[in-house]
Amino acid sequence: MVKIAIPGWICEISDEDKKELEKLMFKFGKARRRAYSLKWKGVWKADIEKILQDETGLNSRYVKDAYHSIKDLPPHITFGGKRNQLLRMKGKISREEYRKRRNSILISRGDKTKKGNLNMRLDLSTMELRINCSNGKYIYPKIYITKKYLEKYRKYLDGSYPYTVVIKRLDNDRGFKVNFIIDVETSEKVGSRVMTLDVNAGHTDFAVMDKKSKKIVAVGKFNHHETQFVKKGKRNYLLHKLVDKIGTIARHFNADVVVGKLKTSEFKGSRKANRVIHNIPHYKFRHILSYKLPLKYSVKVKEYSEAYTSKIGKVLGKLVGLDVHKASAILFALKVVDYSRFKLILSEVRSDEANGRLRARRRRGSGLTAPCQSLRLTGDEAVRQRLTGDSWYPVLSAFAESVKANLTGRIWCVKIC
Repeated sequence: MVKIAIPGWICEISDEDKKELEKLMFKFGKARRRAYSLKWKGVWKADIEKILQDETGLNSRYVKDAYHSIKDLPPHITFGGKRNQLLRMKGKISREEYRKRRNSILISRGDKTKKGNLNMRLDLSTMELRINCSNGKYIYPKIYITKKYLEKYRKYLDGSYPYTVVIKRLDNDRGFKVNFIIDVETSEKVGSRVMTLDVNAGHTDFAVMDKKSKKIVAVGKFNHHETQFVKKGKRNYLLHKLVDKIGTIARHFNADVVVGKLKTSEFKGSRKANRVIHNIPHYKFRHILSYKLPLKYSVKVKEYSEAYTSKIGKVLGKLVGLDVHKASAILFALKVVDYSRFKLILSEVRSDEANGRLRARRRRGSGLTAPCQSLRLTGDEAVRQRLTGDSWYPVLSAFAESVKANLTGRIWCVKIC
């Protein structure tokens, strides 16, 4: 199952219905802020819902939706956004405009047992959205959904499936945006291979490895230099093209797609590195991958930690004659398919001395049975290291030889225009 958002907007609403909708959004915004405050004071969920019903007059479904929308928020957030708060403090927006921006969202979740949405239900024959104002009144604004989405997902909006409705007011009284969020069944299949992605600034490198034989099938990269410099609309278009290329290659190799999850908020580097990393739309890219590949290409997608792959990739790249990014993608595939071997290589590369001696400060698990103890060099290998000064990694070198044997003529380069 993947979540799909069907975009639309309110194209026709009377003045009276608009006032009722504004009142409902103000009540819902108050319920969200009050629920957030009570939650961080340690009040139980059931007690919060009861308090909100008494204070706002909303029905139980709206109250539960308000609590659900804030339950995972971190402490010390600013409702309405810090930017709008600063604009109000500087007097650049009025008090009424600030109140509107703080109360600009209304959420109604679907109910699987009721096969639809009880507070907001769309009539496909008239394209009217029936909204329960929670005061005994109902309003019926008209909704416009593009023909492409309506033809494709019409069966999910006829009342036989649950769907969530999110109404958001646009700034400067530009109307109301409406999103219908539905769970769509997919026919994704488990592939016989794994395609791992190493996302970088300007290009994404990939490696395809067979799950059973653990042999590298293909290595390559996608060039997308423009994605971090163009405007948002053009960038989204390029990201979709990149995902389409990934889906085509993954389906060709019958491979599952695995992407690393990079926490950009925790990244700390030089000023230039910070600017480059934070300009890469990691979250947007992973989001498009997560729903588009299973739905359109029947390709399974999952996220996996890619920690330490770049560290070992610097060494592997020199051994196989590839750049560090492609080598990191290869090691990422090894980590997904054969983690025990990856862990053995990691302990080998991270050891202080290449001759296998114990460190002065012993690591956890550096006893007699630890993997690094079996990597001591003797005879010709030790002599070679002393003479040349080069580090010698037996397990990594053996893996590098197998990679070189399988890479002849299998390096791809795809340009995203």
